[in-house]
Parts: sequence; structure tokens; C-alpha cells
Amino acid sequence: MKDKTRIILALTLVFIALFGEKVLDLIKNNVEIVTESTSSIDEPSMENKDLVKPISELNIEKQDSELISLFYLELADVIDKDDTIISSTGQFRNLNIYAGLLHFNTTLRDKYKNLGESIDSAIVNAIGKSDVVMDEQKRQDLVDIINAIAWSATQ
Repeated sequence: MKDKTRIILALTLVFIALFGEKVLDLIKNNVEIVTESTSSIDEPSMENKDLVKPISELNIEKQDSELISLFYLELADVIDKDDTIISSTGQFRNLNIYAGLLHFNTTLRDKYKNLGESIDSAIVNAIGKSDVVMDEQKRQDLVDIINAIAWSATQ
């Protein structure tokens, strides 16, 4: 092992020994772990129910529906609170595609026919296909449809 590597490893171990508990407490106190049940999801409007109907009609296993629902509930919360990062509908579509691939690729890939397409279709129908600025109304429409997707996965 190189001397530089040994020094870095030794410093890391010293840091962990001195500050590890404090860092762990800081993380525990400031990171919210989502464990809520998806049964408390508000029922969407009739318009959004129609948009997510193809998702509701899929026979999604309970563990997968929980995973999908919690993911989209968290995504809706992030989009609702954001006012600096996602500034257009196109940016959101890219985020949704990549986050979905990273989060679900190994567990849901090819498991439910047209699930991804149904989710994308609902979003496009709610906020449009054009890349436009994310104003307050567009953001609210997006949050509402994402929450509807979370709801539909559990139906």
C-alpha cells in the first residue's frame, strides 16, 4: 500500500473515531426517513383520476405499489418545495426519466407492461409536451398529477 493511501486511511479512521458519533447524530436528527403508509394519500380530482386510470388498472403487487407510491410522493414534495432547480417542464421530464430509471430499473424493469409509458402520458397530459417555464400554476398541476400517480399505484 502506498504511503499516501495509508495516511489518508489513518486520517479517515482518526476522524471517524473523533467525530463519528457526532456526525451520525447530526444525520439522524436532520434526515427524514419516509415510512408513512401510502393509505393516507389524498384522492385526486376526477380529471387527474382519468389521467392515471391506466396505472390504476395495472395489477401491481403490493410491495411494488408501495415503492412506486412512496417514490412519487417524495418527488411531488420535492417539486412542490423547489423554486430554483427545476425551472421548466423539460427539466422535470429529464429528472423523472433518469430518477425513475435509477430507482426502478432493477426491480420493475419489464415487470408491468406500459407502466412507464402510462406515467409519462399522465404527466404530459397534465402539463403539456412543450418545454415551458415552470410557473406557479404549472408547478401545482405537476405536483397534483404526481400525487395522483402515487395514489393510482395503490389502487
